[in-house]
Formats: sequence, structure tokens, C-alpha cells
Amino acid sequence: MRFSHFFASAAVLSVAGMALAQSAVLHNGVQVTLKSPVETFAVEGPLWDVDYAHRQLVSMGHRVTIPATLNGAAFVMGGTEVVNNEETSLGEITVLNFDRLCDANAAARDIVQTTAGAAGPIRLGPARSIHSTGEARGLAVAGLLDRTPAVEKAIEDTYFFLVRNAFLQYPAGVLPANFLGTIGIRTDTGAFPANNNQLPPRRFWRYPTVSGATFMAQGSVYVDTAGNQYLIPDFARGGYFATLIMSENVLIGNMVAAAIGNYNTPDSFVIGTTLCLMNQDPRMPLSILGIGNSPVSKEFFSTNAQPGMFLAVVGHMIGEHVMFAQVIDASANLFDPAVGAWVGIIDRTWGYRPGFGLDYTGSVTPIAGNTLYYEYGSVNALGTFVPTTPLVSLAPDLIIDPVLNTAKFVIRDQSGGDLTTARSIRFTVKKNAGGTVLRQTVYNWADLLGL
Repeated sequence: MRFSHFFASAAVLSVAGMALAQSAVLHNGVQVTLKSPVETFAVEGPLWDVDYAHRQLVSMGHRVTIPATLNGAAFVMGGTEVVNNEETSLGEITVLNFDRLCDANAAARDIVQTTAGAAGPIRLGPARSIHSTGEARGLAVAGLLDRTPAVEKAIEDTYFFLVRNAFLQYPAGVLPANFLGTIGIRTDTGAFPANNNQLPPRRFWRYPTVSGATFMAQGSVYVDTAGNQYLIPDFARGGYFATLIMSENVLIGNMVAAAIGNYNTPDSFVIGTTLCLMNQDPRMPLSILGIGNSPVSKEFFSTNAQPGMFLAVVGHMIGEHVMFAQVIDASANLFDPAVGAWVGIIDRTWGYRPGFGLDYTGSVTPIAGNTLYYEYGSVNALGTFVPTTPLVSLAPDLIIDPVLNTAKFVIRDQSGGDLTTARSIRFTVKKNAGGTVLRQTVYNWADLLGL
């Protein structure tokens, strides 16, 4: 599905570029404009190198420049996130903190050692490089490629340290007895260790070979006043113009067991015989989704996870038996009361037909004692939503699930949106008794559709 979408969107790339992207400003203040006639590019493949001085990512033979702004709006990197020592999101990586992508900084300067309340540590450092371990492995190529043997070893040591610590939290039988051998801890002959508490020397351990991060971008060629050309992402996919992800490995099943971490051990859980650890890479996000795709804190998840709980997990695998989870879907089980109420729209369901209206599918949680409303409008320069239509209840369109205390809605050809004056829609959840507003959520549907 993703690949077919990629090629289909690439086919209309030139149209999107001409319609939506006219100018960008680079990190050094240089303004660039769309080249004429329009030239486009697209890339989805392994990251080869990073040029921090020029804010460029190299992949699939393309050197892509990440601008400071695109059409006046700040440019952010999808698939990335910066968190503080309370695990509060500070946003994505931009040209202002571009060096956070660097393995060396992620493994030392940017780690967050504090714990998340009653849960485990926040970001102890990456266990996997953003570069392939099959390229320039063990070679000093600083100044040519963004890789050094010292940082490579630090990342591999972090992997073994965190995984072994997590493994030892589980009683015998939860994971296979030879688990440490399967993750790469070996003897001088390549055999699995005979005793999990008396491990062979580190020099014999074998870190699994893994590919680097995947870089995805689509855009156009821009030029500065001197005629220099730049590949600038300007076609949004999933709300972002450029995205960097470790991988999208998926694991679905019933949880066998879970363990709360400590200062040097991430929270973890087991599905099948795969050990899942909470993401520890300070460049990447960790999201836990509850009923209705509502956000769940790591502390709430870790203290409420029960054996048998059905989970769907997306993250980056290292070898065949260890996943560092980045998205945990517990939507069949958990709702974190700290969020109050939640409205979520499924990204791929957005649709718009001029003369007919807007399509979308989503849910609201909890629904008992509450009412969901919508209104169209625009977001002004101050970031304030300005309505252009009255508040309308969605109650007639709700399909209520009393067991999960949530309600789904499937909307077709809803009037009120306008590509010029009402590019956003705001959802409001109010308590029936007293009218207290529990949550307001704004979606810029036009931008999400690339219109």
C-alpha cells in the first residue's frame, strides 16, 4: 500500500510543487525559489550520509537539503522527536538542532537518564545507528562519512547492556534459556553461553547486522540567485515533507509478560519470544495509543500492562529477537484518564470533493456523559482557530461502543470546508452536565490532503 501510494504521489509531484511550494529559506538565511521549468525528485531508501554543515541528507544518490522554512512555515523532520527530562515532547528535529541526528550526539550528549515517574528511563541512548552496520564497519571515516569505530562500539555496547538487563528481569521460562545467545552474545567458538550469569568476554559477542534508517522525501529542485541548485522536499506525505525512521517492523499478539524498568533498564514486555523494550533513542519518538487512539503515558502503560493483553507494536528490530518499540497500540485495552477526553481522525480517511464536502473517519473517547461537536474555520497567524461555521453536534453520526466507552464516526460529504476560507476543522468535546469543555482538537484538513 505504501509503495503504490509513493509512486502514485510521485506522478503528480510536479503539479503539487507548482501549486504549493514557491520558496524556501535555508539554514544560513539564503532564499531559494522553485526552478522553472519544474524538476522533481523522490527518494525512499537507506540513509547513506549526513552533511551537518549544509543540513543535507544523502540517500539513494540524492543529496536532499532540509530548509529552515518552506513558504514561511518552519520545516520539521517527520519520524523524529526531542523530549525533555519529564518525557514531554519538545517537537521534531529542525535545522536549528540538526546535529541531534548525529550518532555521536545521540549516544552521549542527548541522552535523558531520568526515569518517567514510576516507569523506567526516558532515553538511555541508541542501540542502533542511523547508518547501516554493513558499511564502513570499524573504519575511521570521520570527515568523509558520519561514522566512527568508537561511536559504533558505544551503540553496540548499549544494545547488549540494555537487552541483557531487561532479560534478567524475567523469570525462567518467559524467554528461551538460550535467549542471550540468540541476540549475539557468543563464546570464542561462536557458541551460545552456557550460563547466563557468567558471560564470555565482550570481544566475542556479535552485534547483528542491520540496515540504517530509512529516509523518505519528495520534492522539487530550487535555485538561489547564484544558480546553485538544491533538492527541497515540498510534497507532504503523512503530514511531513521529509521523514527519517529506523524501520517499520510490526509485531502483533498477546503479551506474555511485562517488567517495569529502573535507572539503567528500560520498561519492557514480551510477545511470543520477542523482547520489546521502550525506545531509548533520543532522536526517535515513543507513542503509546489507548482506546480511540488516545495517548497513554509510559507510566500508566507500565503499571497497568497485564499478561494476555492484545498489542500491536511498531518499532525497530535489532536481529531477530529484540525490538525497540516506538508505537504501541493498546487500543483494545487501555484508556489513560489523565487525558480527559480524546478525538482522533484516521489519517488515510481524509478526503475532499469540491461541491460535495469533506470525508473523514474517527472516534471520541470517552463518550458516556459527553457530546462531540465540530466547526470549520481557519488558523490565523497567531495560531488561533477562527470559526467560520456554527458549532454542530456529531451525535447523530456516532456509533457507540458501550464496552470500551468510545464512539466511532464515519463522515461523508460534510459541508462547511473551503480551500480558501475554512481549511481547518475543530472538534470539541463537552460534558453534558454543565458544558465543561474537555478537549478541543484542530485538524488542518486541507494541508493534510496536500491541497
